Amino acid sequence: MMAKKEKCSMRGLSNKFLMNLKGGGFLHSLIQRVKADATLCLEIRENYINIYYRGGNILRIKEKDGYVAWFDEKYCSNNIPSVIKTLPKKLKVESDVQSWIIAFPLLKQTMDFWFHKNPKAERECQQAILRENNSCGVGNSTDYFIIDIEYDNHKGARFDLVAVKWESVGVIRKLTKGYKPKLCFIELKYGDNALSGRAGMLKHIEDFSRYLSVDPSLASIKAEMLTILHQKRELGLIPALRNNKNVIKAFSDESEYMFILANHDPDSSKLNNILKDIQKKYETKLLGFGFKFCSSNFMGYGLYKQNVYSFNEFRERFGNQILCNS
Repeated sequence: MMAKKEKCSMRGLSNKFLMNLKGGGFLHSLIQRVKADATLCLEIRENYINIYYRGGNILRIKEKDGYVAWFDEKYCSNNIPSVIKTLPKKLKVESDVQSWIIAFPLLKQTMDFWFHKNPKAERECQQAILRENNSCGVGNSTDYFIIDIEYDNHKGARFDLVAVKWESVGVIRKLTKGYKPKLCFIELKYGDNALSGRAGMLKHIEDFSRYLSVDPSLASIKAEMLTILHQKRELGLIPALRNNKNVIKAFSDESEYMFILANHDPDSSKLNNILKDIQKKYETKLLGFGFKFCSSNFMGYGLYKQNVYSFNEFRERFGNQILCNS
């Protein structure tokens, strides 16, 4: 008996969904709302979209027998406002969409109260990184654009952010001479408690080695990210690329894997010990990829190539911040 073929989960929207989100479609006002509000970001999933606020999902719209809208009522803490109860679950016409948009201030306030008791600092930092690198502000000069956040292919490959390294150099931005930008997988660790354990740095390196050093796995994710990048640009969701008409047709064969460490305490030995463990475990083992570290540039969230360091460079340059010796 032939084994049942595993279903391949791929992020991306149908042409119909895209057309309804673009100008002239009845969902287009959502795109306009997201573009007009820096606290929101829209992410593309498999036949649905998530609109995030402070790293939480303020609205999910899934293409299923039309379009189904959903808000996670956990944010209401068992006290659901009547306005939220009356929001249309099925989106059929423009007025249904407007009902949700009008409710956004109330939904935000509801989420604010919940986040006060249940802070998600890493998720908020993640969204701030996306906003600054994709926006028309510093995003025009950074070297990375965020394609996706909270990536999960349900086969073990999970990343906080996926970016394209497309350097802010004229000839590179024009994709001349067959230049192909690199895909970059980013793990964000907020605070020292996030550095170890089941989702710690060592575990992420092992997972990346297991799932992405295999050519078919990496090729599949590259194809998926290329689709999302094209659809986001088509919807105008990467404003920093608004005036760039050059189309990325393929990513480089070489990819990057990067850690961003936020708010590490230099007096804590935790990071130093983990880096020693990483060096001890992998100094003679060929991983099949290199991993790097990104620091901030004067307190900002912009990702610049000058602030990306190899393992050895990171330890040498930031030794006193990794573990303060004073």
